[in-house]
Amino acid sequence: MHLITLDLHARLQAALPGVTVLLPDEQQLPLQAAPVDAQGRPAVGTGERGLGTYLATRPEGYVQIERPVSAGVNDFMARWWITVAAIADHPDIAYALAETARRALTGRPDEPGPYTRVLADATQSIGTASLCRSTYEITELDGNPVI
Repeated sequence: MHLITLDLHARLQAALPGVTVLLPDEQQLPLQAAPVDAQGRPAVGTGERGLGTYLATRPEGYVQIERPVSAGVNDFMARWWITVAAIADHPDIAYALAETARRALTGRPDEPGPYTRVLADATQSIGTASLCRSTYEITELDGNPVI
């Protein structure tokens, strides 16, 4: 796993206690969610499946880290763009998650964080859920994130 992804994951978990933060390899988990019975076993042949089911057990929403994309590289320095999506069943919750994530990654004017937000999307609907995505940039020197 990419060091930057692990750093981002740790920062988001610390800033969003009780909120699920998924790594890039876990992107399909919400889409594969299925209802469970009283004992926690998958219920057969009943109920909604996918994102709606996943969010039904997470009223606080969740955050999805996407794969880092190279935004420039030379012999010693690399710039990476990483998209972070906040997903919830209400647009206000998705927006609040995205803003908390932004503050955790970019810091404050008097104490900036290691990430710079380079793209920010407005909250949008995806079926019955809401999605708010932002893309952040970080620099890596000689294979190590500048943190």
